[in-house]
Parts: sequence; structure tokens; C-alpha cells
Amino acid sequence: MKGKTNSLKASRPCEYVAFFTMEVPSMEGPVFVYMACDAFSGFGFNTGAERDESPDNIIKHIYLLTEDKEFVRHRHKGFTLVLDRFEDLSDRIEGIIKGVNGTLLYNKSLHCEIAKPVRASFTKFT
Repeated sequence: MKGKTNSLKASRPCEYVAFFTMEVPSMEGPVFVYMACDAFSGFGFNTGAERDESPDNIIKHIYLLTEDKEFVRHRHKGFTLVLDRFEDLSDRIEGIIKGVNGTLLYNKSLHCEIAKPVRASFTKFT
């Protein structure tokens, strides 16, 4: 689903969650850290790191997010996974999140707004 709203106010934990990757340097070359951020609390989820952003890794880490113990505590109320890209994986992503009360929203500006606290704090350490 394409979103047009630039700003949504979350009223509870995990109502809107932005999923993203960040490329960071390592001793063995760049790696991609897979992250998500809750719009309500600014809580950051780290699902791991990989050498690439392959479609299989994107799908794997979205699945890992939905199984994170902190995420599981809130997903029964429903959640919206906010993405800024990966439209070509929509069917696969929806196959994961629909079964656990999730909906999918593509909205670059909202995604940026939600992910900003985690990105900012993470870059302090890189």
C-alpha cells in the first residue's frame, strides 16, 4: 500500500514500525545492520547483520522482527510495518506479516520520521 500521510501519531507500542538497513564498516568490509524502530517509544530492534541486502536477507530479518520477544508482546493488537523501499518484495513481506496481525505501508517520509531516532543514536557509535 502506498502511503500519502507524512506524519502519523502512534498511540501505542508497535502500532507503526519502520524497518530499515544501515551499511556500516567492519574489519572485513561493509556489512548491513538490519534494524526497526517503534514510532511510539523510539525503541530500536536489531535483528542482526549480513554482508548484503539480498531479498532473502530482507525477508529473513522481517521474519526475525516479527518473532522478537519485545515485538511479540504487542503484535496481537496489530501493527503497520512502514518501509521506504523493497516494493518488489511486497507479496513475500505481506505473507509474513498478515499472519501476525500486520499491514504494510510504503511511505518514505513517514519511514524517515520513525527511523530517525535509531539512526541518529546508532551513527554516534560508528
